[in-house]
Amino acid sequence: MFNGTISDEREVLAVCLDHLYLGDGQVVRSLTRSGLHRPTEARTISYVRKNLEGLNEETLADFLAKNRERHPVEPDLNPGGRLTCVDDREFEHIFRDGEGWERFRRTFPDSDGTLRFSRVGFNRDMTQAMLYAGQQFDWNVGSGGFWLFSNTDGAWVESGRLGNWIS
Repeated sequence: MFNGTISDEREVLAVCLDHLYLGDGQVVRSLTRSGLHRPTEARTISYVRKNLEGLNEETLADFLAKNRERHPVEPDLNPGGRLTCVDDREFEHIFRDGEGWERFRRTFPDSDGTLRFSRVGFNRDMTQAMLYAGQQFDWNVGSGGFWLFSNTDGAWVESGRLGNWIS
């Protein structure tokens, strides 16, 4: 059984997206991404455990359980409809050659770049949340990592961030 509801996840995601300073029409991968990749998944989980200060093991376990499979972003995880979902096939078509970013900018002029994010893991008492978010702005400009949020007085606030890639 998962902790929290899709509505709870959308609330934390909206706070995270505000921290990323996204404009309207931001392009997002249409299915969630955990930020974990085989064969380095175990090493990344170990890195997160050691370096994301204050992370509750329940929160990590819920994050891992929810992200075993990819989940559609639309409609449940698109706060306020501010994201433009693009599927893997369209991404592959746009970025099929060295002209990909130019093609992307012509196709999506309102988007700063591409975004991907995970489902949100919670601890049982819903006082901590964790998710992965990554952004790409050009071939060698982007970053991604894990975010930790705490619920204090009914509001989600960032309590930690751990980058795991940058280009």
